[in-house]
Amino acid sequence: MKSFKIINYKWVLYLLITYNLSFITHRSFAQQLPTYTQFVFNQYGSNPAYAGTNLGMEAVVGRRIQWVGFANAPVSSFGSFTYAWRKNFNYKAKHAIGMYVEDDRPGLFSSKAAYISYSIHFKIFTGLNIAAGIFAGVKQTGIANALYDQNDPALNDLKSNTTIITLYPDIIPGIRLYNKKLYIDISVRQLYKNELQQGNKQIGSPPTKLDATYTIVVKRKIPLGNNTWMLIPAVKVQATYKSIPLAEANLMLFYNRRVGVGASLRGNSFASAIFQVKFLKNITAGFGYDYTISRLHTAAANSIEVMMSFTPGGGDDKGATSRRVANCPDFNY
Repeated sequence: MKSFKIINYKWVLYLLITYNLSFITHRSFAQQLPTYTQFVFNQYGSNPAYAGTNLGMEAVVGRRIQWVGFANAPVSSFGSFTYAWRKNFNYKAKHAIGMYVEDDRPGLFSSKAAYISYSIHFKIFTGLNIAAGIFAGVKQTGIANALYDQNDPALNDLKSNTTIITLYPDIIPGIRLYNKKLYIDISVRQLYKNELQQGNKQIGSPPTKLDATYTIVVKRKIPLGNNTWMLIPAVKVQATYKSIPLAEANLMLFYNRRVGVGASLRGNSFASAIFQVKFLKNITAGFGYDYTISRLHTAAANSIEVMMSFTPGGGDDKGATSRRVANCPDFNY
């Protein structure tokens, strides 16, 4: 059996900082946006600039059920499709278009969203690329019928127990810096419209505020041995201008880029286990299990998450298909 190469001490320090960030940022963060344990599997959902990182088509779907067995607990689902093309990356940019749909039910509110995106990728110099992308779409938000209470003063603008939907334009910009081993993502959600009000319709009195939320993701690939094993740490930080950031640390270990196991820690809320596997040449499936480590675990301790990606043709650049069997979101940069 081939022996592992010794990891440079700076990567040990990197891993320690990555994991400890989750403890530093342990204060509560309102769940206005859906969150996923396998955030590196759903990179496009966090940042439209992801589209185009690899050529060709990619489709990803996922569903998260939080606090299984707890009444009216959050449930999130998504689906996406992207297509990227280029003629010659040495002289011309890569372009990508995509579509993303989302259904999020975090308790009192329910929301549905649909976006289209465009992104463009440039080579800054050999070994470093930059991408910029934008989502533009419509989001519908309303009160969940099961939780409607006409005696609630915050909902006194509603005349019946029918769901009131608020429509508003939603714009999400994002940028990405990346090379073959590292990427840094920055994106902002709820940038344009900051309250649940449209015309004479509103939710809450005064209207519920929607805070602009930035998301930063940093991820690094660390080859072990002769690239047979790959260690992939990642950190996701999410916050508004008036909240303490919430950090999530994720650590995956892959064998032969086919099977991966890992763990994740989100503040003082969840400790998670992750399993990912490739099969049928161009399909990757991911499974996540979260155990609630906050006080809520006495009522509902378990959350589950399933994701799947499909990449016809592998998604790699021409001439690079021998490097991998299928395009896995964990290696998409």
